[in-house]
Amino acid sequence: MNDTELNYLSFSEVCLQTDVAEETVFKIVEQGIIEPIGATPDEWLFSPMMLVVTKKAVRLHRDLKVDWAGIALAIELLDEVEQLREKNRYLQRRLSRFVDM
Repeated sequence: MNDTELNYLSFSEVCLQTDVAEETVFKIVEQGIIEPIGATPDEWLFSPMMLVVTKKAVRLHRDLKVDWAGIALAIELLDEVEQLREKNRYLQRRLSRFVDM
């Protein structure tokens, strides 16, 4: 196992840390909400960020009763909004060098 993989979690660790059934994690992977490294569930490795996304997906499903396909779309859109916000902050910082805001 290399240094990068040391920070990764196995399939069973993700289930334990999120308190989610294996079947639910399978659904989340099937929808492309998270994309583990590895060909089979026995080989799957999940980054710490995937753990965060899994918890977010489960909360959306539980609290808002959104189906998994809707959650995949919602998370994609939330990520896009965050990227746009970050780009906006970056551009505002650059602009502030030239314009007194």
